[in-house]
Amino acid sequence: MTSLFPRGRTGTNPLFILALLTCAAILILLPQPAAADLTKSPDTYVVISCDLPGQIIEAGETAKFQLNVVNYGQENNKKLWYESFDSAKNDWEIRFMEGDIEINKLSLPPNGSKTIILEVETSSDTPVGEYAVRVHIGDGWYWAYVTISDTHKGEKGTLKLSIVDKDGEKIKGAKVAFVRDADHVTVDQVMSSADGKVATDVEPGRYTLKIGRDGYKEIEKKDIRIKGGITTDAGTVMLEKSLFAAEITINSPVLTTTSDKKPRFDLAIKNIGKSDDTFRLSTENLPPGWYVRFEAKAVPGTDITEIYVKSGEEKALVVEAIPPHDVAVGDYRIPLVIDSSAEAYPENLTAKIKGTYDLRVYAEKYQYPVNKGDPLTFSIKLTNAGNAGPLTNVKTVVSAPDGWSAEITPEIIAGIADGESATVNLRIVPPGNIVASEYKISVKVTSDQTEKSDDFRVVVKEQSMVAVFGVLLLALIAGGVYYMFRKYSRR
Repeated sequence: MTSLFPRGRTGTNPLFILALLTCAAILILLPQPAAADLTKSPDTYVVISCDLPGQIIEAGETAKFQLNVVNYGQENNKKLWYESFDSAKNDWEIRFMEGDIEINKLSLPPNGSKTIILEVETSSDTPVGEYAVRVHIGDGWYWAYVTISDTHKGEKGTLKLSIVDKDGEKIKGAKVAFVRDADHVTVDQVMSSADGKVATDVEPGRYTLKIGRDGYKEIEKKDIRIKGGITTDAGTVMLEKSLFAAEITINSPVLTTTSDKKPRFDLAIKNIGKSDDTFRLSTENLPPGWYVRFEAKAVPGTDITEIYVKSGEEKALVVEAIPPHDVAVGDYRIPLVIDSSAEAYPENLTAKIKGTYDLRVYAEKYQYPVNKGDPLTFSIKLTNAGNAGPLTNVKTVVSAPDGWSAEITPEIIAGIADGESATVNLRIVPPGNIVASEYKISVKVTSDQTEKSDDFRVVVKEQSMVAVFGVLLLALIAGGVYYMFRKYSRR
């Protein structure tokens, strides 16, 4: 066999050149290997592609990747799974979705294709940066990238919720309790507004919502995830009415009054259950000596122990608390019990008994005689007969007829304690030319807390010497008449 490369011979062998050209032509005609693609798996029967493999979102939002899957192999179930160190560290939720259904396997015929969604739900405290998720479908894999542009670490989230009844009517005053799933502790409680809506800020976390209202059955809404800086809409919740239920309203559960009055509380019973009901009215553990009566407001003066209320209607009542006659100053708890066919509704009223201020004015007598121009002096006793505390700046003022002289000593007393008394002296002088008669003297006593007035009578008489002279003059006249009668009667 002749060698293509003969030894000792120079120059180019034509057969060698022909062999090289033939090899080059064969290499050109053979298919060339593609450049390596590190974003998806090479040499596999399952090919995964995505038009938007990288997305930018804020922390707490969800990135959604549309994955196009083609099966070039035999038909079988392809398991769906993912790898991501970042998702475990930052508490992300990653799932494969077909519409509203979460899936974990995929079956495609040979040369068949399918589009599914990869959802990457991030946490609100994820730091700013780029994160990768490696998706596996069968023996194929693909890289998806999430870039966090803004974090909400340390921020509260917002929960929105609407509460209605079965007729779609908004429910006002429904209670929404937030029970943290991690430790089953109730961390907050809010109430729905007049339009049945709830909008409140909550610490990030997973919660179970307990939603209820008097007259309605309580329900739970589980697995509510609150994220910082994100508004979570929990949708609309429908509450169902209870068969028997009531709503008790007391306008003023605390009343302040004095010991000589009876506190009267306004109370209303609204039947918010499905059925008509009779409500029984009673008390328990009243303070010693106290008595309570119930009165229908529509029929004043009545004493009732129960009342019938139709479903949806409301009845107004008056609760009168009657204290003992010697009740002391203080706060008194008045417990009520309103029983329905299903449950009891305890209510607590409070009667605050405050002290009274009572100023009394005494004198030894209320009528005094005096001669014209002579001074009259008598004492007036001022007593604090109340139990509310001392009377302060006690001032006495005298009102006398014109021309009279009147003065009080002392004019002002700094204070008179409970049960104590003080004395003031009144000196009056009628004019010397006044007509003898009875005259009124008024005394007004004022303090910072209360005041009192009283009247006294002064009988002004003629002077004693005038009377004597009058008697002597009458005797002289009588003697003169007698003398003249004797003298002229003889003639």
